[in-house]
Amino acid sequence: MREFSYKATNAGGDISSGSLPALDERQAAALLQRQGLIPLRIVPLEGGVEQSIAPVAKVASFKPRRKILSGSPKPFSNLSGWLDKMPWRRPGVKELAGFAEDLGLLLKAGVPLNRALVILVELVEKPLFSRVMENLREQVKEGSTFWEALRSHPQIFPPVFVGMVRAGESGGIIDAVLGRLALYLNGIRELKEFLVGAMIYPLVLTMTTGASIILLLAFVLPKFATIFSDMGVALPTATRVMLACGDFMQAWWWALGLGLGGAIIAWRRLYRHPQGRLLVDRLALRLPGFGGILVKMDLARFFRTLGAMLSSGVPILEALQVVSGVISNRILEQKIAHLQEELRQGAVMSQVMAADPLFPSLAVHMIGVGEETGHLDEMLDKLAEMYDRELKVTIKALTSLFEPLVILFMGLVIGAIVVSMLMAIFSVNELGG
Repeated sequence: MREFSYKATNAGGDISSGSLPALDERQAAALLQRQGLIPLRIVPLEGGVEQSIAPVAKVASFKPRRKILSGSPKPFSNLSGWLDKMPWRRPGVKELAGFAEDLGLLLKAGVPLNRALVILVELVEKPLFSRVMENLREQVKEGSTFWEALRSHPQIFPPVFVGMVRAGESGGIIDAVLGRLALYLNGIRELKEFLVGAMIYPLVLTMTTGASIILLLAFVLPKFATIFSDMGVALPTATRVMLACGDFMQAWWWALGLGLGGAIIAWRRLYRHPQGRLLVDRLALRLPGFGGILVKMDLARFFRTLGAMLSSGVPILEALQVVSGVISNRILEQKIAHLQEELRQGAVMSQVMAADPLFPSLAVHMIGVGEETGHLDEMLDKLAEMYDRELKVTIKALTSLFEPLVILFMGLVIGAIVVSMLMAIFSVNELGG
């Protein structure tokens, strides 16, 4: 048996902590539930001592943190507010999923919402998120609905989060909706982590290749140029081209840097302009291979978000309004807006999608079946899973092809540089002979 450290609460909202022996985390959770406790965190302890009887948890009543009264500004308050705007200070998808899952568990166990928020404040690691939850508790205590309190923090809780909680709160099933919301956010997080992990090695390989070529052209070749110029020999054309590239990079490196910086600034301005963004997104969809990946990525996000909101009781028109905000491509966003307008006029979702070639026929047929059987949310979830799998397979295939291409390109460039230098050395030897 192994030793597990736990943090749990009871129906009254009191927090308990301690350790107990169990075979695994599931058995540890079952033992806590038999004691009338709701497990919040269970972590295995290394080198724990086995015990035949689980220790009695020490129950400590939670003491709320003292509220800082508004008045004279505190030192470094402006700096703290500025730091709170940094992306790494805000809760990510993982923290939001954990918050939804833990809150749903507490509400399902009968803990009042106000008390559940008090408990969760102690489990949050990021100070900004902790302060936000304290503010949520204050608003709920003053009589505000939970979804309205969430809506007052748009920089933390996205519209999907607020919309699903609103539907669950209206229907009296907020605990179940929070569970679905946690599953939805975890699905988004897993796909994002896969994409980031798949791109790390190709990105590192590309940067290494570029750095190696720049190092050879800007620092190694100029040393050979000095040697060859002192000898006064006629160099082969390939060698002269390589030396000219090295001289250019040494003399005009600042111009290259300014050009790169200007290109980045121009790209950012173009992408922020509405018409420029439409142009870029339209061209991106037409790129061979890459355009298909973008379509699958946005369709998977669209189907998953819409399915999660419909299963939570959100009306389809309101759900489409929220879902349009999670689409990254403006062309697809316009098509979703057109779909929403057609549905408002009484059209059928599958028929509107069938008239647009951007939506795959398989997705259109599955949505049509979901509309006929009354299980549209389940069909949308299956479509999201299907496109997630296809997206992962496509990205794996592209990265498997990209890696040898980058290595081949690096080998050809470095090989050309080495061969040009060898040709110059051989020509010098021939003159000396």
